[in-house]
Amino acid sequence: MNLQLTQPYRIRRSLSISGGLLPGLLLSAGIAALAMLISRLPLPLLATLGPLTLAMLLGLLLGQRLPVSVSNHSAAGTTLARTRLLRLGIILYGLRISFADLLNVGAAALVIDLCVVVGIFLLAGWVGTRFLKLEAKTALLVGAGSAVCGAAAILAIAPALRARAQDIPVAIATVVLFGTASMLLYPWLWTLPAVQQLFGGSELDFGRYLGATVHEVAQVAAAAGALNDEAGQAAVITKLIRVMLLVPLILVVSSYFSRKENDADGEKAKVSLPWFALIFLLMPLVNASGVLSAELLAQIEQIDTFILAMAMAALGVETRFAALKSSGTRPLLLGGILFVVLIAGGAAISVISGYYF
Repeated sequence: MNLQLTQPYRIRRSLSISGGLLPGLLLSAGIAALAMLISRLPLPLLATLGPLTLAMLLGLLLGQRLPVSVSNHSAAGTTLARTRLLRLGIILYGLRISFADLLNVGAAALVIDLCVVVGIFLLAGWVGTRFLKLEAKTALLVGAGSAVCGAAAILAIAPALRARAQDIPVAIATVVLFGTASMLLYPWLWTLPAVQQLFGGSELDFGRYLGATVHEVAQVAAAAGALNDEAGQAAVITKLIRVMLLVPLILVVSSYFSRKENDADGEKAKVSLPWFALIFLLMPLVNASGVLSAELLAQIEQIDTFILAMAMAALGVETRFAALKSSGTRPLLLGGILFVVLIAGGAAISVISGYYF
């Protein structure tokens, strides 16, 4: 008798859960698919934005028009997309990194990346809170995007910062703007005789500098297309080292904010380890092992891009313009300051490190 009552209940409950998640997941998937199709159109601006940013922008525009009844039905699915699917996407992102490639760029790339990531992140917190009067979490979101890898870093570090959902699109918009500007600026910089002289005529050194200071992986790849093959590869690999530094950064930030919030409550501090970031760190080992073929890795990369696009679309759908307007121009000003420091400070660090490595 109990079995007869329990089994139908479990079936109904399973259908209820899937039915609650399905509208939001389908909505996120539809926006992600549209973004990926648009990003492949032969238009320079669309190529620079990439499918992730396009998905967020499309979701943001659609989210303003959704009726309340539709938003309520899709909320569970979009929440799942921007949390658990996001973590899965970040884990799979690690398969794009090979340890063999990392070794080829030498110690100089690691030194430059460490200086850039630590320096820009701390500078964002200091300038943002002390001079621009931003909340620390908002300033550090912009700092993470500028220091590490743009939108992906912002999405990954937001849970560790305990950031508000409405602050994430603001930070993403900021780093996308200046990341796009840097992607267009760097190829022009290398045509200047003064810049070539600064780097001793070494296109390889300039490639490391490009990879250490441009925001997004896709933007680095696009900007490095103006360099020779060796310098272009060094730029992308240097960028991927920055991506790997996201893991220790998340661990430190998670530990700090866990202790800070628990100390405020008068409780014993507990550190929440981002398990997905730890798994991400193991993915280059899987890549280097040769277990996965090049064809399978390429397919996984496409799937991963779609999963991350779903997360971005869901984030856009759940964000309202009113929340973006309330943040004002200060995050944009912070992004501009970090942009200038990346160009000038990154060049200085790259040149100095070139003398020792």
